[in-house]
Amino acid sequence: MIFYIKVIIINVMKTLYVPLAVDQNYRELNLGKQIAVALLNLDLERKERLTKASLIGWPILLKKVGNNFLILDSTMTISSKIIKYIYPNYNDIAKEISSVNTYEDFMSKLKISLEKRSSAEISLTGLLNLDVTQLIKVSKEGQYPFFVLDNKIIDHDINLINDNLISLKTEAIGVITSLEVLLREVDNTRVRIKQNLVNMQEDIKKKYSVLLEEETKKIEAELQKISPEILSKINDEFNKINQKLPESLLKYSINTLKYEGGIIEKSEFEKSQSEFENLLNELRKIRDKAIESYLKEIRNYRNNIENMKSKRNSEIEEINNKIREMDNAVKSFVDRSNNIKRELESFISYIDSFRVNLTLTDDTIIIIPFLLAVTNKGRRIVVPPQVYKGKAQGVLNKLFKKSELSTPLMDLRLFSENIRGEFEDNVKVKSQDINIALKEIDDEGWKSLESIDDIYAS
Repeated sequence: MIFYIKVIIINVMKTLYVPLAVDQNYRELNLGKQIAVALLNLDLERKERLTKASLIGWPILLKKVGNNFLILDSTMTISSKIIKYIYPNYNDIAKEISSVNTYEDFMSKLKISLEKRSSAEISLTGLLNLDVTQLIKVSKEGQYPFFVLDNKIIDHDINLINDNLISLKTEAIGVITSLEVLLREVDNTRVRIKQNLVNMQEDIKKKYSVLLEEETKKIEAELQKISPEILSKINDEFNKINQKLPESLLKYSINTLKYEGGIIEKSEFEKSQSEFENLLNELRKIRDKAIESYLKEIRNYRNNIENMKSKRNSEIEEINNKIREMDNAVKSFVDRSNNIKRELESFISYIDSFRVNLTLTDDTIIIIPFLLAVTNKGRRIVVPPQVYKGKAQGVLNKLFKKSELSTPLMDLRLFSENIRGEFEDNVKVKSQDINIALKEIDDEGWKSLESIDDIYAS
């Protein structure tokens, strides 16, 4: 007996059937040839034969939600497991950081962990993440001899799935929003703490400016005090050579001109030059002798000034280091936050992938066919829809592999691996059509079976 079952979900809607096999242009083969291609795809062992073969139709519902569609397993057999990660409360962290007033506290807060702390698995029974474009492309309305699996999905299930997807996306968006609030608060606090540090630098500059000015005034006061003493010492010594200096300078000048004019020898010129320089050296000695007793004290003042400048520069550089370290810590914090943001955006994209844009206008049922074969060795083999390659090329027809005869229309293992239950044989009734198709496949260059009897146990 052949069963023709049409699926009805709540209201009558369009039902499309996917062929069990199509040609390379995705055109439907006649039913006998569809079954023949599927049978030739059975990977039977030596002496293994079929005891039963059934055409099974798996219904999936394309449910319109807004402008997009949910892809749903009408049998409520398959579940989509979504891992939802639990993140820290970023709003609470933002509040903590907003109350920070010191560099040390801020740096401590920047080390807080932002990563996910745990996870929860959400299992949405009936929800599929499946690209149905190819299925829609090859499907058509009509009646097929499939045992269509029972429809179990109801409005409540669909609403629950949709509400969960909305909730998961809303929650993820909320986490991103709170993370962005935290980032703004971190940046605001960075600017505030940085300004405090810059103010500290200005205070340091002002403090040392006052100290340096005081030290400079001490030097100037000391110089003013000792100037008369130095002048007295210079006068005493200078008077001894004062009368010699003009005469020596005049002689040196005239001899320079004579030498340049070629009137005197170089030795006479150098003698007058030496006499003048000796007087200059005596003047330098007068200077050195006059200030000798004051140098130590003045140099002490200089050391004090240099030490102050060194301390000032060191304290300023220490704050500069803090600013650099803070900027680096904030950058690291932002980088970690952006990684989490990308994780959440990827999760949102994944949730969005369950809602697909299709050319359909209304809710639609698509029946996906599978050939379920049971062998005399107790094995159950499932063949999904195939794309038949047509006329064989070369000598491959003599000894071909399944992949050379046809290829799966798409990856439908998710369904193949979940076909359960016992079904009556609804293939043998098509023996005449199948045998004609096997002959046709053989004529197209593939080493086919002569009859369906070659594959069934007697």
